[in-house]
Amino acid sequence: MSGKKISDHTFRYNIQADKQIQVTTLEWQPYIGLSLCKQGWVMQATIALLHSQGYGATVTFYPWARAVAYAENGKVDLLVPEYFIEPESPSDTFPGTRRLDHLTLTEAFGWGPIALYKRKDYNTDHFTSLAALADERIGVVRGYQNTPEFDRLMDAGKFNVMEAVDDAHNIRLLMAGRVNLIVGDPEVIKMEIASFAHHSNIELATMAQDLVMVEPILQMNGLFFAVSKHNKYGKTLVIELNRAIAEFKKHGILDEIKYNTDNSCNKQ
Repeated sequence: MSGKKISDHTFRYNIQADKQIQVTTLEWQPYIGLSLCKQGWVMQATIALLHSQGYGATVTFYPWARAVAYAENGKVDLLVPEYFIEPESPSDTFPGTRRLDHLTLTEAFGWGPIALYKRKDYNTDHFTSLAALADERIGVVRGYQNTPEFDRLMDAGKFNVMEAVDDAHNIRLLMAGRVNLIVGDPEVIKMEIASFAHHSNIELATMAQDLVMVEPILQMNGLFFAVSKHNKYGKTLVIELNRAIAEFKKHGILDEIKYNTDNSCNKQ
């Protein structure tokens, strides 16, 4: 589905629908992005699922921390894509509350890996478990969920964490030696590294060749929608999206959307 671009960071889809919602997302290529063909398979899946339930959507790209804040405070109806949120995960928007006080997760509509990255010359023989990384300098993107175990240890202050504004910033922290490890989706990190060369930043592209993934990956993470509890669709939208996700999975439609988006865009 093609959207109408109404500003540098905003698209509108299914404008004629009676039910219209506000959606917030981030630059997270190759899953979703302003410059991606059809804005990526996650965008296409999101719009198809919403369209199947009679919704039109205005989708705006923000830095992740702002996207999360807008969903938690009810300025938008839907946040995508989100990882699983631990029940005790604290809100950065409303101190003293939990993220799930303000958001409801749908069922997962997709999956993606998450792993640690390091510089080639950094010895990670001590990495026998996440707990073994106590006091390690680790870069994370502000507002991201990672894995339940990693986030519990991080929230307990077990790591020496430095927050980045996005994945590209996190990669730069690692290359500059300000952290020894970063956590992220390997597909996203590879895309960000490739963009350095694409934008003729030869120095960064050369430095990025010294970054490697720490084996094995931490886990495969589900991709969810997070529905704001603070607006009129707070209850019905979760039910409708879960119904649509189940139906799409039953008939293989989500896999078809991913395949068709990737395949048609690669031919262009």
